[in-house]
Amino acid sequence: MGILDRLFGGRFTMPPPEETNLSASAIMKELRPGPTDPARKKALEAFTQGLLAVVPEKEGARLVRRVMRRYAMGDDACGALTDGLLEGSKPQKLEHLVLMSVDWKAFDVFEYQAPCLVSANGLKEPYVYVRNGASSMPEVLAEFDRWLIRFDKRYLHLDSGSDNYDGFIVDADRVEETIELAGRAGIKVSLENF
Repeated sequence: MGILDRLFGGRFTMPPPEETNLSASAIMKELRPGPTDPARKKALEAFTQGLLAVVPEKEGARLVRRVMRRYAMGDDACGALTDGLLEGSKPQKLEHLVLMSVDWKAFDVFEYQAPCLVSANGLKEPYVYVRNGASSMPEVLAEFDRWLIRFDKRYLHLDSGSDNYDGFIVDADRVEETIELAGRAGIKVSLENF
């Protein structure tokens, strides 16, 4: 303030900032959003655990904690799920890939991740992607879903609100149950891409 005072010839005066007697934890409570809906929180945890059921128990528990921590910090359910599994310093491991995320033109990423996703879901037959020049990513994902039907599996699309195509594999007989549970958690999931 002294520099500004001298710069403006003494015409720059400002009252001192107001002091607060709130503790640091009280300030953090004010900055965080309101309490989360317990039913939605429970549904998100159940959905995440169901998604990670194919992952070894210790790794699955770690990822569930990451997702729930993101949700507790104020992320919406879908953001907590995608950020918890895909972002940060310790996301899901490639050998335990359950949520795949590919850009609209990242055919090479799909070619690399799809076999890992298939393997992590317990399918013994490897998936081999052959790119034909005319296919768009939605067409590629639809073809991938048709390939999975032979093994009583389906590829569900997750509406993350980003430009990426996010999705995961579920058993064909659990599609409706998974969509309903995701809806209770506040996440849009469908057999059709978004």
